[in-house]
Amino acid sequence: MNGRKSVFIDARMVDYNLHGIARYTYELIKNISKANKIKFVLLVNDLSMARDIFKGIENIDYIVMKSKFLSLKEQIELPRILNKYKKEGIFHSPSFSSSPFLKIKSLMTIHDLNHIRFPQFYSSVHKYYYKYVVKPSALKSKKILTVSNFSKNEIKDWLNCKDEDIVVTYNGIDKSFRKIEEKETLNNIKNKYSLPKDFILYIGNQKPHKNVKTLIKAMADVGNDLTLVLNGRENPDLIEIAKELGIEHRVKFIGFVDDKDLSALYTLAKVFVFPSLYEGFGLPPLEAMACGCPAIVADTSSLTEVVGDIGIKFASENYKELAKKINYICTNNEVREKISLDGIDFIKKYSWEDTANITLREYEKILN
Repeated sequence: MNGRKSVFIDARMVDYNLHGIARYTYELIKNISKANKIKFVLLVNDLSMARDIFKGIENIDYIVMKSKFLSLKEQIELPRILNKYKKEGIFHSPSFSSSPFLKIKSLMTIHDLNHIRFPQFYSSVHKYYYKYVVKPSALKSKKILTVSNFSKNEIKDWLNCKDEDIVVTYNGIDKSFRKIEEKETLNNIKNKYSLPKDFILYIGNQKPHKNVKTLIKAMADVGNDLTLVLNGRENPDLIEIAKELGIEHRVKFIGFVDDKDLSALYTLAKVFVFPSLYEGFGLPPLEAMACGCPAIVADTSSLTEVVGDIGIKFASENYKELAKKINYICTNNEVREKISLDGIDFIKKYSWEDTANITLREYEKILN
């Protein structure tokens, strides 16, 4: 590695669909590399794809791993590779993938404790992985990074560690999220997804903790001129709730949504609703706000923290309250316009550059 101090970072989860942890990892590498202060060595599976994704970014090198992300084999391969470089740099796991057998100094980013808080939604493999891999690896780390104060407090309790052992680095909002003014673009998206004239939008998965059922129930008390639009395939359980309420004709699943179409979808929506019961950060409401779409979130976990005073909150399982707030925003144009403008201004505080700068400072402390 040319004798230069390096940060070895696990980038095996990064592919062409930059969602969640992959987006976080990519943005860290891209923005920290600009400072020209450290050299990244990326752990990857597919060298050709990695070189394509990270092309144009300087100060990076690659190590190809055979073991897949979050596999049993990585518990052998990670220490075998990284321990050779324990005097040449540090290791950053941007997720909870690591190994308690590492001898190289390390940092770990833990985005949330979803697997711990909702064990009923995960297999016993997840339980043992967190107990025997994630927890001991985290305790060995020189620093834990996380994405909200909510997550910091949860992790501190779980690890029984000191406050200064955990550093909060909020996620950034990609600059591609903006209010779309071009009518042709908006009309193309309307036609592509066969969108109704006025709709409420939900973007996210349909796991039980996302609490989409409460949003479906709220639709029964929402104005008949509004349709609920959700990404993803039709969910039989949610469709059944809608049928029981007699509103199945006002619930529309639009399948897979291309990332490049999200800004237009957010722009077109009357309001965005994110009823999740648990989030370490929660990007979709902020993406919606960046596009001028008012966001309503459940008053749970990190969501009230990240949307500040601009996001509208409701008691997480009170569908009557949710319906009232949807109706209020959708029938008051002046209120909606003010929330829209305030949201666009508010999200400027979430910058990947800031995330990178805080993380780089932690790298330098450990390297020095």
